[in-house]
Amino acid sequence: MNSRLRRGLIIIAVILTPFIIGLLFTYEILKIPFTTDMQNQISINYQESPRRLPPEGAVPVQGLAIIPDEFPVNPIPADEVSLQRGKILYDIHCRICHGENGHGDGPLADHFERTPENLTSPQITAEFDGAVYLTIRTGFGQMPPLSENLTPQETWDVVNFLHTLPTR
Repeated sequence: MNSRLRRGLIIIAVILTPFIIGLLFTYEILKIPFTTDMQNQISINYQESPRRLPPEGAVPVQGLAIIPDEFPVNPIPADEVSLQRGKILYDIHCRICHGENGHGDGPLADHFERTPENLTSPQITAEFDGAVYLTIRTGFGQMPPLSENLTPQETWDVVNFLHTLPTR
């Protein structure tokens, strides 16, 4: 190695040594905090306060906790167009569990702990349209909520179609 290059490297090392020692001193001795997203936060255990309250009128993940005082009223007339839309939407979203005729015998029915409801049973047909509407929108038991998949009008179309299913 040539002496000029060696002398240059020594000068650079002498100049950088206090800088490197200063960085190590700053980090190890003074412990200057380098903030990150996760470092400076309040640690809260599961179901420990402080907790944010849900927005007004929010439906819990498990579905409605209480039965509402008033059920929504069906604003969509059960005309031919509504029934056709309802059948198409039923075939897409409901048939796989509830079956072609709504008897709870769809292709996925055997994979649930509880058999899907027979939508033509007297217990279900005695329900108000609003109760069926809320069940479809918010889910019940293992039935997922379909509010992300169906608009309110489409949900009413499905409710109208359910009245046309043949009883067993």
